[in-house]
Amino acid sequence: MPEKKRNNKKRSLRQTAIRMLWALFVFLLAGVAVYAGIHFEKNTMIHDVRFSGNYFTNEQSLLEAIDSPIGLYADSIQYGNLITDLKKLPYVNDVTVNMNIRGVLHFRITEYEPVAMLADGNRQAYVAEGGIKLPIKPGKARDVPILYGFPASPFTDTLNSEAFKQVEKFLTAAIQYDAGWVTISEIAWSESEGVIALTHENGVKLIFGNGDFQEKLLHWEAFYSEVIMKKGIRRFSSIDLRFKDQIVVKHS
Repeated sequence: MPEKKRNNKKRSLRQTAIRMLWALFVFLLAGVAVYAGIHFEKNTMIHDVRFSGNYFTNEQSLLEAIDSPIGLYADSIQYGNLITDLKKLPYVNDVTVNMNIRGVLHFRITEYEPVAMLADGNRQAYVAEGGIKLPIKPGKARDVPILYGFPASPFTDTLNSEAFKQVEKFLTAAIQYDAGWVTISEIAWSESEGVIALTHENGVKLIFGNGDFQEKLLHWEAFYSEVIMKKGIRRFSSIDLRFKDQIVVKHS
């Protein structure tokens, strides 16, 4: 065998051996890390509990909702039970939990976000997607439209009627459009006209009907920028956006 070929073969064997040794090293290191993680979890005592992501729910309410794990070892805690207890609080939608090397248990809270405020006589409540009713917390306001025509209580009942589903679709679409969200102050449901709204300025009635809300909101956005911004909103008493190829208006 020529000298050059023998040298190439030796070099190839050395490289193969190095790769195998490196792979073995990585495998052993991973095993050690897994073992260390298990050992760490079993022998770590919880020294503190912290929360993040919560706005409507104060920390005291979160602490009171769970049996304190402080002083317990990490492997003796029923994390599923803690999460379940936290999710019983009105605004808590989801919870994730992790622990750092200092024994601090950290709960990341995801809350329901209000899309409208229900006005029902002298009763009020926020409502989130899915018809979830939420109590209004002092000092924790959201700038959302007022919604009429649906019960604000009890909180245990979700809004799941076909009428609310239409309103919810409208609200979900309206959030995506500046003119659709910023210009509207009140929303209601009408059996004859579907979703109706009042503008912030002058309380002009907007009729959106049923379905195709994204397209109708685009029409409203265009009408607002091309007509109302030039002529003023005081000239109109109602604007009907239910029709595909035309906008029907009534003048004041």
